[in-house]
Amino acid sequence: MKKYNVVFCGTPEIGATILKQLIQMQEVNLTLVICQPDKLVGRKKELLPPPVKQIALENDLKIIQPQKIIDDFEVIKQANPDFIITCAYGQFIPEKILNLAKIEPLNLHGSLLPKYRGGAPIQYAIWNGETQTGMSLMRMVKRMDAGPYFAQKKVSIEPSDDSGTLFKKMGQAGALLIQETLSLIGENKLPPIDQDETQATFCKNISSEEERINWEQSAFEIHNQIRALAPIPNAFTNINDVRFKIHQARLLTDNDLFPLNRKVHFPGEILYFDKEGIIVQTGSGLIKILVIQKQGKNPSNAGVFAMNSQEIENGVMFGDYLTKLAQKNNQKD
Repeated sequence: MKKYNVVFCGTPEIGATILKQLIQMQEVNLTLVICQPDKLVGRKKELLPPPVKQIALENDLKIIQPQKIIDDFEVIKQANPDFIITCAYGQFIPEKILNLAKIEPLNLHGSLLPKYRGGAPIQYAIWNGETQTGMSLMRMVKRMDAGPYFAQKKVSIEPSDDSGTLFKKMGQAGALLIQETLSLIGENKLPPIDQDETQATFCKNISSEEERINWEQSAFEIHNQIRALAPIPNAFTNINDVRFKIHQARLLTDNDLFPLNRKVHFPGEILYFDKEGIIVQTGSGLIKILVIQKQGKNPSNAGVFAMNSQEIENGVMFGDYLTKLAQKNNQKD
């Protein structure tokens, strides 16, 4: 069996899943692993290695963690790559480095290209209410996610999925793609397919302000936002100046509505809470918060938190709606 020298670039857990697959493949000779530098994690700011580094160390693989990948051009060149394979590396790879791959520079991208090019395809698939996504194994080119793809594997998005569970599914799909196709690509038996540029869509990285819940949106939209941003960084809202992260919620059915007085309520208004969670009015429909995290505290069951909280009461509003309501009342006066 022909062996291929592979330089792998990845950083988070999904990249570690792909690296584990490459380690198991007899046709792969991992000559170098590249990941982002260690970073401070959590409230205690503990310096931790990324998941890809942990797997590389456990398997005695050579690893580098450049601040800028171009600074280690000579190290990568000495690794003599037939393939450069990336998955969620976190840096733009210059064309000069891509050209070092004797066969192909490959990227595992978390969408069914040409849909959802860009930095957060898995999150936006959930946020936009998609029921299906997938992994694409593509040739890296100078333009972001614009290269032809060699193969794709579809992945279903269940109503219960958040980004955490979907990332795991996507990692497994990506591992199968590499296992099934790498030798075929190396033997020139799997021709690439050009993307249809007329069907291309883009998703930028999610900004911190986009994590804020707009309660004037529908319950469906807000629920998808919460799922898309869980388990990190989480959607958030506030009561006055206190921030609350929302880790988990569910849409309500008619059977959930029996305790409620169905008069007109404002978006963001807390209508009711029980031992399970907190029911909130949205711009259209109701949502029940199940897991909440007050600023500076640990996540907790939302119902238990509400029963022991001074902030959570029926009629209190999440978001900036107290300010808006006061302004409306002042205008009436």
